[in-house]
Order: sequence, then structure tokens, then C-alpha cells
Amino acid sequence: MGRRVRCFWIFSLCVFLSASGCGRLPGIGRDAAGGDSAAEASVETEAESGSGGDVGGSPSVPEAAEDISRGTGPELTEDGSGEETVPEETAASPEQADREAASSEGAGRNARGEEKTEREMPTEDLEELEGLLLEDRFYYHYSLLTAPEDKRLYLEILCSLLRLDERTRLTTDDAAQVEEMFGRVMADHPEIFYVDGYTCVSYTLAGELVRLAFEGSYTMTPVQIENTRTMLESAAESWLAGAAAAGDDYGKVKYLYDRLITHTEYELGCPDSQNICSVLLNGKSVCQGYAKTLQYLCQKLGIPALLVTGRVKGQGHAWDLLMLDGEWYYADPTWGDASYRQTEGTGTGAVSFPAVNYDYFCVTTEQLERTHEPAGGQSLPVCSAAADQYYRREGLYLESADEAAVAALFVLAAAQGKQTVMFQCASSQIYEEVYRLLITEQKVFAFLPPQSRTASYVSFEEQRTFCFWLQEGTGNG
Repeated sequence: MGRRVRCFWIFSLCVFLSASGCGRLPGIGRDAAGGDSAAEASVETEAESGSGGDVGGSPSVPEAAEDISRGTGPELTEDGSGEETVPEETAASPEQADREAASSEGAGRNARGEEKTEREMPTEDLEELEGLLLEDRFYYHYSLLTAPEDKRLYLEILCSLLRLDERTRLTTDDAAQVEEMFGRVMADHPEIFYVDGYTCVSYTLAGELVRLAFEGSYTMTPVQIENTRTMLESAAESWLAGAAAAGDDYGKVKYLYDRLITHTEYELGCPDSQNICSVLLNGKSVCQGYAKTLQYLCQKLGIPALLVTGRVKGQGHAWDLLMLDGEWYYADPTWGDASYRQTEGTGTGAVSFPAVNYDYFCVTTEQLERTHEPAGGQSLPVCSAAADQYYRREGLYLESADEAAVAALFVLAAAQGKQTVMFQCASSQIYEEVYRLLITEQKVFAFLPPQSRTASYVSFEEQRTFCFWLQEGTGNG
């Protein structure tokens, strides 16, 4: 029953996002010319009362609107070497932001040359949206917020992005807090595929900050967004049809992980690489597209999922946190794709990988942090559960280097008609003993078909895993 409710929330949130005539959400509708149906906001002025001979006081002083911050969210881009990299800061530097303030007329025009509409978010709209958002830790970053003002700011930014508002008046005057909440929103909501940043506009009166306004940086027009969303929903429906019959949370996520990897090619510089369109519509992506797509599909199944960003070997990277059957696990679908990891690993005669690698599927914090470093400022749970770790769950976990136990893994793989046998060792000591047994002493040939003259394999010392091909030549591409 809980799962059905969660799926309904996802559906309801999409309806909230795409509605064009919802009576309870003023300002969403469009007029016949494609403009906003709500009246445009006028520039506020303040009259100062005079004294002495100045009858009526001094002239009204207009507010000045200044673009003080442009955020990009946790975007991964390419540096000069073609590697992915994460910007250290998601907003403009103080030097970039410290420029001369423009008048509200000059700074407040949209693409049509019209003055931008500024809206103050009605409390009832935010309450309606909040009712769709969350049970327990479904939207993880939102669930961590405790202060009412933080929750409201998160909802103001989310609602603004869902409604494609041009400019939203915020209840905070802290630009750094806006940056933090924008990051939380984007990490929780992969369905917002049409935003690549934001602008935070300050309004000053006689040099004093009066208020902040938020503007999403939209990469598509409203019509393009709606058309793309329709295509994404159709693609997701196809993917989720198979997952529904895959059993428990682990089975469902494994199905999605496998399909994502086998239907996606890792390619730097591909279109829409930072969002779910790259995978679901184009079949080519980079790490952030992989991670957001797995998150998006899991959320549609009612499985809590979170985008995590950080670094691997000094380079920017993105992966997922997933809650399976009540426990948190890490998963890195990019590292599971042979098209990404083709040049890694060690081995005799092994120049290719299995299509899907499970070394980083449902792993603990301790396992993940051998290679991955989450970025600071992310409040992440400690993952320590073992039940749904891939190698344990699949019976491919060696707790000793006993030769009979190793042989049983080869027999099982052959009986299941697999081309490879993959397994993990419980400790570095067991890994070294198995390596000596199978590789140094070459006893692997006792477990391979009699006609095999070479043994193709890859091994990963960091995760203490092995992969052997059961037929000669199948590991050579």
C-alpha cells in the first residue's frame, strides 16, 4: 500500500508541474499569445517624507535590480583534457557578482522584450506542493530540513521551477542560502530536466537590500518542455514495465541498473548529458545523466533515491544513494558500464569487460569510499547494510579461499549458461590467497572447460573482485 501511495505522489507532482489551468494555482495559466496570464508586477517605489520648504517630500526613489548570483547546480562539464569535472562553486564568484547595478527596467526584460513578471508565492500553493512531496525520506534533502523558513525557501524555489516562473520573490535575503536550497532541489528532483542554473536578483533601495528574487535558467520553451516530458514519460513507462515484475526493491533496481547500462553508451560531449533526456531519449550520456536517470526511475517506483556528487581520482563524478527494503546503499551505474571502464582492470589476455559490472552496485560507505569521495556539504547517511550487496545477495561472496568453494562458483556459472564467473572476496587476505590459487598457481584451468589453453580475466584489487571468462577467447572482445 505504501508503494502505491508513493507512486501516486510522483504522478500528482507531474500533474502539478504540467497543469495549465489549475484553479488553485494562480499564475500557471498562459494567455493566447503565450504570455503569462497574471498581471505583470510594477517596480515598487518609496516616498520619503520631507521637511522645511520641500512640499510633498523628496522624489520617489526606484529600486535597483542587480543580478548577484548565477548558479549551475551540481553540473559536470568537460575540462581541457576531456575529463568530467565538477565546478567547485555553483554560483558566480563575488568578483563576478560585484558589478554595477542596472535599473529594474534594464535588468528585468524577458526574451520577448517584455518586463519580467515577479510573483510572490502564495502560502496555499506551497502547502499544496508540500502535500505532494514527501513521506519519511522520499525526497531526501527536503526531509533533512527542520526550520520552517528553510522548508519554505526550498518549496518556493521548487514551485518556481515547476511553474516556469520568470521571477519569484523569496522570503530570504541570503543569496548563499538560495544557492544551498537550489542545490537541494536539483539533487532531489531529476524530473526537472529543463533547468541548468538560476539567477538571484537583488532589489536595493537607496543602497540597502530590500529583497531577493529567483529566476530559473530554462533550457527549453514551455512547449518544448511539455513535448519532451511526454516523450520521457513514454520511455519511462517502457522501462518500468519490466521492473514491476522483478520482485522486491533489490530486484527492481537491478533490472533498471542492467537496462540502463546495456542501453546507454558513455560519451563525453553528448547532448543533454546532465539530465535524464540523454539516457531515456538519446541513449548516450555521462555520469550525471546515468545517475539522474536511475534516480528518476527509482522514484517512479516509490524507491527513495538521491543524486550524490563528488570526485574520483581528482575528477568530478556523480552516482546514487538508494533505499532498498528500508536500508541505504550506494550505486554507481557509470562505473558499471563497460563503455566507461573499458581501459581499466588487470589480467592476462583480458582486454574487455562484461557488459555490466556490479562492483559498485549496492555497496556500503566503506566500499564506496575506497575510490569515491563525496563532495563536502552533503548530509549523507552511513550505508552499512549487507543484505542487498550484490555479491552477497547473488551467492558470489567468498568468505574463505577454500578451493572447493571457489570451484563451486565456476560450476554454478556454467550450469546457469553464463559466459563469465564473477565473485568478491570478503577481505584483502582472501583476495590475495585466491589470486595465488587461481593465477599464480594457475589452478583456474582445473575449473575451465578442458579445451581452454588461456585464461581471460579481470581483477579489481580495490573491491576484491574477479571476473573469469568460461570459454576461451570470450574475454578478448
